[in-house]
Amino acid sequence: MTAAVWMGLFALLATAVPACAHNPDTSYASVQIEPRRLVTKLTYDLFTLNKIVSLDENHDHRISRAELEKHLPEILLFLERNITLEVSGEAEGLGKSMGMTWPEGAGEDIPESDYHSVGSLVVFRFERPLQDKPEDVTLEFAFFERLGERHTVLGTWINSGVSEEVIFTRFEPDYLFDTGYIAPLWPRLQQFFFLGMQHIFHGFDHLCFLAALIVVARPWELFKIVTSFTVAHSITLILAAMEIVQLPGRWVESAIAATIVYVALENLRPTPPRHRAVLTFGFGLVHGFGFAALLQSMVLPTTGLVRCLLSFNVGVEVGQLAVVCALLPLALLLKRWQQGEKAVRIVSGLLAGMGGLWLIDRVFGLAWMPF
Repeated sequence: MTAAVWMGLFALLATAVPACAHNPDTSYASVQIEPRRLVTKLTYDLFTLNKIVSLDENHDHRISRAELEKHLPEILLFLERNITLEVSGEAEGLGKSMGMTWPEGAGEDIPESDYHSVGSLVVFRFERPLQDKPEDVTLEFAFFERLGERHTVLGTWINSGVSEEVIFTRFEPDYLFDTGYIAPLWPRLQQFFFLGMQHIFHGFDHLCFLAALIVVARPWELFKIVTSFTVAHSITLILAAMEIVQLPGRWVESAIAATIVYVALENLRPTPPRHRAVLTFGFGLVHGFGFAALLQSMVLPTTGLVRCLLSFNVGVEVGQLAVVCALLPLALLLKRWQQGEKAVRIVSGLLAGMGGLWLIDRVFGLAWMPF
């Protein structure tokens, strides 16, 4: 035979292995990528499943469907803990379990002599919904130490009607499959914009810092202060999110708390604080690292990264302006009120106390503050 014929026969036999034969220490995985969901099928023989949990409870050297169903929660928990499925860089698990499929024609139980045969293959199906077709999908197995160093997973990726085979071993336990799809940029920009707004409204430390600035500032001064703060934290946000400059998170969070304490205590001085715009620029650099902490916990897109960061920053600014617009009228009323100066001192004292509690909590890693 020619080399082409031999290669054709080999490819035919390779694709037919799960259907007509089964090798010891081998399991199977298939990931079908659809526009709105991922369908993952994991196939194991009873010999392998018996390594995960002891199935033959009555020690009759047979495993029944009832015995397997009884231990199904333990098996599913093992799979979820030892198999990682990442979609576009975000690990969210295999998805919802759709149960198992008992080997067709096997009857109600399978003898020990057939634990390694094709007639003992059990299929576990998982479905994971998607908002959009992913750019890439990564599958990783961490169970080779438990199932044996010789264990091999024969994997199949199915995407747009085309399949690709890959082998997983303890030396190569993961594989990233590129779907060739590029997600639209606009929905991502919207996502990062609203994420930035949410970060301001849920970031109580940032809100306290803004309140401490606003409570004593005049409108024109406030414009310069907010502009200075915006420019500063925009710089460090982008540098930190792009991993150009990195600082320990505990240091950053402690420093943010210290900025609240400093500004609030400065409000208590008998003379109005000076050079607030310059001071706020320096503090804004610190807060920028805090804003970036949320982004660093995410897997940032490689396409349109800078635009996504700018969109996040715009969201932060919109949220910040909303806070300023809400608090500025109150600050102006306090200036006209006969007891306004006393009220400002009380508010600043409360803000200093809150900042001090955050500072102690973060410096010593107590983690007892609720937010």
